[in-house]
Amino acid sequence: MTGPESYAQRVRTRPYGPREIVAGSIAAWLHGPFAVLTFTGESATMTVRADLNVPSVGVDLLDLFTAAADGGAACLPRPERLVGEQAITEDGSVVVRQLAVEPAAGGACLTLSTDARMVDVALSAGDAGRIAAEIRRWTSA
Repeated sequence: MTGPESYAQRVRTRPYGPREIVAGSIAAWLHGPFAVLTFTGESATMTVRADLNVPSVGVDLLDLFTAAADGGAACLPRPERLVGEQAITEDGSVVVRQLAVEPAAGGACLTLSTDARMVDVALSAGDAGRIAAEIRRWTSA
């Protein structure tokens, strides 16, 4: 486990934030070690938070969005490492069960699911590339 000094040092090395980009049906907000991704589908909206200081989380997200940009398929190997955001009034935690991408006409389809909800969002290859570039920038800092 790392101490607060180590955490503060890692936060300071990140690019200046916060930074927000909207790419298709996904809004990405990056600040310090965190990426907050909001997926807006036709019938639902879900938000997840990723700690980019966990090396595998940042690399896995980068691989997922790179696959989407390249027209490939991929899924997060450990989606439970993402934190599902929820209303303060709701009890319990939201466990992310799946974050996957599949090729679709004009780009990719991303699926985000928890125990109780699922949202599918369409994303163009260019928008997926923008998110991948931003995650790459943040994880390489």
